[in-house]
Amino acid sequence: MNKIKRVYIEITNKCNLRCSFCAFHHRPFRKMTLNEFEQCINQIRSITPYIYLHVQGEPLLHPQFEGIMNLCDQYEMQVQLVTNGTFIHQYPKLASHPSLRKISFSLHSLDYQTINTQEYIQHILEFVNQYIESNVGYVELRFWVSDHLNEKATFALNLVKEMYTLKETSKPNSYKLDERIFLHFEKEFVWPSNSNNISKDCGTCRGAKDMIAILADGCVVPCCLDCEGAIQLGNIFTQSLVEIMNSPRYLNIIKGFNENKLIEPLCVNCEYRKRFD
Repeated sequence: MNKIKRVYIEITNKCNLRCSFCAFHHRPFRKMTLNEFEQCINQIRSITPYIYLHVQGEPLLHPQFEGIMNLCDQYEMQVQLVTNGTFIHQYPKLASHPSLRKISFSLHSLDYQTINTQEYIQHILEFVNQYIESNVGYVELRFWVSDHLNEKATFALNLVKEMYTLKETSKPNSYKLDERIFLHFEKEFVWPSNSNNISKDCGTCRGAKDMIAILADGCVVPCCLDCEGAIQLGNIFTQSLVEIMNSPRYLNIIKGFNENKLIEPLCVNCEYRKRFD
């Protein structure tokens, strides 16, 4: 069985925002139960300890989010949380979870936030300070590329600069604010489900090879960009992960990538995948 590096888990596919840069899925709104999440963790931990709470939806909207983090602590998982940060002030104990190795704030959601920008950023920076003091993990602040910053994003960036000095790193558009705090200017991309840019059927990707994703209903897909479940490899609630990762469809995708061939139509239509060509 392929040894993957990380698994994305969509604990809820519902979000409080409707950002234009994020694909809006057409699946029924759903959240995993604690039992379902534990079922996922039980199978994932024999393959990798690294999980990302991210696909679609806002993880902090899950009504049992603390219970989910407690399970991650219990099973000694290594969690990366991706959040728009709206509700970070509602989780004063989040920084104390030893399983939380990294938290990424999608600050490019600022245009779609209804709360005051200064209040929003202050809540995030207050959490960052608390997290760095009580945890050994990392923080990532994400903006779109700097020449696309609008008024809100510019205001937020200036607040960050008042608190930290931006030091360039070896990675393009990446800055170190502190020993474990980083700021990145990300390139905006088009989700494959929204793209009409059909390419040739040759190319490769890290999807399926390094990662898989589990949607809120248990559907397993090759990567976190398959937000509609177009490439359904199986369902972890009714099948074992071992069975799914030994399925002909999964193995065929990997074989294709290894031979520079794109087997699935979604992969052919994916612009983000071209970063790996």
